[in-house]
Amino acid sequence: MDEKGLRELLLQRLHMELLLFKDSMFQKEKEDIFMDSYRIEIYVNLYEILVEHADTLGADTMRMLLNLNYGILETVYQKWLGKKDSFYDELNKAYQRHERSGMEYRGSDAPPNAAEAGPKPGE
Repeated sequence: MDEKGLRELLLQRLHMELLLFKDSMFQKEKEDIFMDSYRIEIYVNLYEILVEHADTLGADTMRMLLNLNYGILETVYQKWLGKKDSFYDELNKAYQRHERSGMEYRGSDAPPNAAEAGPKPGE
């Protein structure tokens, strides 16, 4: 099969996988859908990224994706879950910078319910 045929097949499969995934989510209770909101967001984003970049994929890459034992979106999602997320590290570094600077919340900078939070550190 030529690249154009592989690309068309890949796009059809991705579309079918996303439709089946959405259908499986619609079969769930509202609470379960809410619990899967992260997964839903990632699946949709992965689908959009793969479709957007399908024109740049070589024949070997498309064949590899089409020959996956599990769904393409599920496989990429599972690999994504295994990646270290830098968000926590960035948040931790921001907190440490804030703590080192000795800044205190004042006036409108105070977080919501700051008065209920009790004394500030060091008081």
